[in-house]
Amino acid sequence: MEYFQTPETMIDPSFCGLVVESDCKCILHRQRPGKFVPFEGTDTGRRFIGCANEDGLNCGVLEWVDAPWPVILQRCLTKLWHMYHEQNVGRVQGKEAHGIEVTKLKKELNSLGNPYSQLVDDVSKLFDYQDEQKSHHMDYTSHAINELEEKKQQLEEQAKIELQMEKLKLKKEQRCILQSQADVIHNTRKPMKEIQVERDLLKEEKKKLEHVISELLKAGHGCKEKLDKIKEVVMEK
Repeated sequence: MEYFQTPETMIDPSFCGLVVESDCKCILHRQRPGKFVPFEGTDTGRRFIGCANEDGLNCGVLEWVDAPWPVILQRCLTKLWHMYHEQNVGRVQGKEAHGIEVTKLKKELNSLGNPYSQLVDDVSKLFDYQDEQKSHHMDYTSHAINELEEKKQQLEEQAKIELQMEKLKLKKEQRCILQSQADVIHNTRKPMKEIQVERDLLKEEKKKLEHVISELLKAGHGCKEKLDKIKEVVMEK
């Protein structure tokens, strides 16, 4: 058995597990060795038997199962792993550059954070001010509407009162007119009654005079002139 540094390995389902075909054991750990396939350097894919201990203390390669690869294949593997390591170095460098860029952007972000926060606060204050102005205008509008409603109600009540007063005034004037008409009718009827009474008296006097004339004519007293004058007087009345 040969002892070498244990390389990095990969999983190969066709060659894995512990060696059970022989009684060979690791001298250091006194355990059965395991089957491994390396995944680095010029021995990539070359199977070997090595210590299967998992405590971190490894005895290295105990025995190579496959012979060394041809020189050309080893050169190809060397070139491939060199390209792989260059790619890894490039990735590491890119990661470092990315980290530097991220740090720079974080610093810029932090430097912009305060102005942005101030801007957000200013915008928030502006919105709050606009909301307060809207609320104030709404309150003022609501107050104005309430005042208009109150004035409207007052005007309606005043109009109702004035209408009632006008109706009362018209009723009073109507009563006055009716009373005046009644007084006129009453006053008119009174002279008519007096005139009727005077007519009745004149009729009675006329009858008396006619009776006197007729008595005089019968008696033959008086002259014709007296009778004519009396007649004229009676006719005028």
